[in-house]
Amino acid sequence: MVIKTIQTPPGLDRDEAERFISAAAGEHHFGTRIARTSGFLLGRPYVEGSLGGGPGLPEEFRVDLNAFDCVTFIEVVIAISLARTGDEFIDTLRRIRYRDGVIGWPSRNHYMVDWALNNEERGFVRNVTGGPHALKKSCTLSLIPGLPSKTATFSYFPAQWTADGAERFEVGDLMLFVSTRETLDVFHTGLLVKRDERWLLRHATRTAGMVIDQELLEFMGQNEMAGFVLLRPLCRC
Repeated sequence: MVIKTIQTPPGLDRDEAERFISAAAGEHHFGTRIARTSGFLLGRPYVEGSLGGGPGLPEEFRVDLNAFDCVTFIEVVIAISLARTGDEFIDTLRRIRYRDGVIGWPSRNHYMVDWALNNEERGFVRNVTGGPHALKKSCTLSLIPGLPSKTATFSYFPAQWTADGAERFEVGDLMLFVSTRETLDVFHTGLLVKRDERWLLRHATRTAGMVIDQELLEFMGQNEMAGFVLLRPLCRC
């Protein structure tokens, strides 16, 4: 794939992005590459609303390696893990963040149910949430001003199944934590890493104010949730 030179978006340190790309390139297992890439970002600050914009406003495509919310964290990690150059990182991130890669506030993947569906269609992730343990949730999404209300139905694993279902997990998997509210699909997301046979959630969290590793079961015990959606990032090599 040939990618033309792309203007550096506001907030991006292109040299740092290319150092991360080079440092992770030797990891041939994609999940391990994601774990290595995301590890470079541990301790970086959490910031809410960093993408700006809004209905009726011009959309600025922002890329920042120094501060994240939970969604921009996983987007940046996947895009860097897939990229071979700085330009490819920028282009991949654009296609992950926006429906059909079209930069605009209405086409941004605001709800995670849309993020998951659109990125599965584009081949960036595979939804591995299914089988006899999966449940269904229907919700009416109406929390974002400027977006039309809509009903979404999706599968999730119940929270109490986590310990028994851990054999399904792979390093680098994404977990989308399902809200108990009828008007919200997902309230948080992060990715899975493993240390000493323990599953950790690597995530950008408001509570800690930064990107951290946290015991997965600890996080789940501290937060009310219906369960989680499990997505597996795919290498498009």
